Amino acid sequence: MILLKHAFFAVPFLLFSCSGEVTPSSEVQETSNALNGKELMEKNCYICHNTQGTENMLAPPMSRVRDHYLDDDTTKDEFVTAIVEWCKNPTEEASLMPGARRKFGLMPKQVFDSKEVEAIANYLFDEDADLADCSH
Repeated sequence: MILLKHAFFAVPFLLFSCSGEVTPSSEVQETSNALNGKELMEKNCYICHNTQGTENMLAPPMSRVRDHYLDDDTTKDEFVTAIVEWCKNPTEEASLMPGARRKFGLMPKQVFDSKEVEAIANYLFDEDADLADCSH
């Protein structure tokens, strides 16, 4: 009985941080998605979209891709949808980067998991840091 009584008081303590605040699960999920998006981008996109120098570049850097898909009026949903749709079916008609298309050619059709592309697109939309440092 005494052990049960102590457990009753321990459970609320474990649920709260030392500051007495609980991190909402949505914040944890957003942080997890951002990390996942960054990791997925580094793993899948930087193979071609790097900034190691023009002689090694196979595609425009992700910072330039972001710039072409994002302006002051673009909503997050619009941005994510555009990136996902492009990755599903890259075509000359859908290309927003004619200069990059002339320089690098059209992105070859890839088989990407839509949820992974969404995580990458969400990260790209939210990330304010300089994406040019992709030497990982």
